[in-house]
Amino acid sequence: MSTPINSNDTITDIPVIIPPKRILPDLFRKCLMDNLRDGIIFVDSQHRVMVWSQTIEVMTGMSNSKVEGARLTPTMLGLTDDNGIAIPDDQDPIAACFVSRKKINGNYRLIGRSGREVKVEITIAPVISDDGELQGAVIFVHDSSIQIDLQRQLRDLYKFSMLDPLTQVANRAEFERVMDEYIRASCNSEFKFSLIVCDIDFFKQVNDNYNHHIGDQTLVSFAGLLKKFVRSNDLVARYGGEEFVILCADCDLKSAVQRAEEIRVALTKTPQQMLDGKCITASFGVSEYKKGDSQTDFFVQADTALLRAKELGRNRVVEASANVIGDFPDIESTEETSLAGVRWRKLKGRPLFMEEYGTSTPLPIIVEKLRCYIIETEAEIRRADSVDFVSLYVECEDQENFSKKGTFIVDIEFKEKTMEGETFGQRKNTFIRLTVREGKKKWFAVNAVELAPQAVKEIRRYLMINDDASKLQIAPATKPIER
Repeated sequence: MSTPINSNDTITDIPVIIPPKRILPDLFRKCLMDNLRDGIIFVDSQHRVMVWSQTIEVMTGMSNSKVEGARLTPTMLGLTDDNGIAIPDDQDPIAACFVSRKKINGNYRLIGRSGREVKVEITIAPVISDDGELQGAVIFVHDSSIQIDLQRQLRDLYKFSMLDPLTQVANRAEFERVMDEYIRASCNSEFKFSLIVCDIDFFKQVNDNYNHHIGDQTLVSFAGLLKKFVRSNDLVARYGGEEFVILCADCDLKSAVQRAEEIRVALTKTPQQMLDGKCITASFGVSEYKKGDSQTDFFVQADTALLRAKELGRNRVVEASANVIGDFPDIESTEETSLAGVRWRKLKGRPLFMEEYGTSTPLPIIVEKLRCYIIETEAEIRRADSVDFVSLYVECEDQENFSKKGTFIVDIEFKEKTMEGETFGQRKNTFIRLTVREGKKKWFAVNAVELAPQAVKEIRRYLMINDDASKLQIAPATKPIER
């Protein structure tokens, strides 16, 4: 109901409502076009450009004034397919849209500003009037270069975080993550899995006789062979150096041993081109996961079996055992030492040198360092325990006359124990005992007492044991035994 005009009202007091002008929707449309992240093009039924948004101007480097009214063709855009092959004008996707009268889309490349190639996703939607007449098309141009770059960066991140950069198999971190998943799956079901730990025999000689580049190629070849023997749910990983691991899903010990043997035989029959056609060999240790085992326990079982394979002459497969591998005629029993009440094996005979230490360094790291020592010095393993003991033959030479050499027997024993008190705090500590015994050889026998500390010093260096107690909290338990 309208308000009546009183006689006292003036014409200026009456509100005037002006119908919206046609230009207002055009302003809104232009603002929309200028702020869309995708480029927008309107073409009529003759392919002539009616609207060319600001985003498409930036993307192509062609202004609206230059293209308005011009016929839009693939050649005009420098349009190519996703493989970089030019789209001919007689295969114009706009024409295909007009023929089918359906929306089409595809991935293309176009020549952008300053000749830069831009990867785009183009969607063409036909515009049809109510009476069925084709009026033209709306073209959406999405710059997918940023998305593709992001995908590439994600792939690179995946490779960096999960793959060994040299061999392109999983790295150690990924191996430990997957093994943890397998352990959790095993705890909640009857899921069985096994572990194969393998190590190229005499790999140091490859690096010494050829070079490290050839050594790297050998590692790549070995990793490639391992991948041929795994299934989709298995995992091949480079654990470190020339040592690789295979997690075998749904696989018991017998099946894993059989697979390791197949790999071993195949390797001995595979000439290595980079080694002038020579073949290499590897040693294998295999264990099956048992509920209740920790990651460390499970790995140590297979790794100890690998050490046993090395001890028996290399190029063989050895199953893990929960028992001590081999007999130790030189060990009588266990005894308690003065260091935190740790119980060590009691060795027969009088050693040349004995030291005991306590350190906050975790046992797995100590074991890994010992592995490096054995590999790099080519120490020979004479006996090994599945958990905490290894006996080595360690060669020692006269520093003034390198032709004079002798061999020590070095026993290394580890223990983990949770300690409490002001010195250790409430945490698990690793205890280590190094015992050096002599070999009987003329020159060496005479100088063994003086050379023993030299052998121990090298081992201590690898195990990160030094005299800086403030860093590692080393606590020698006994003084070196004097003769």
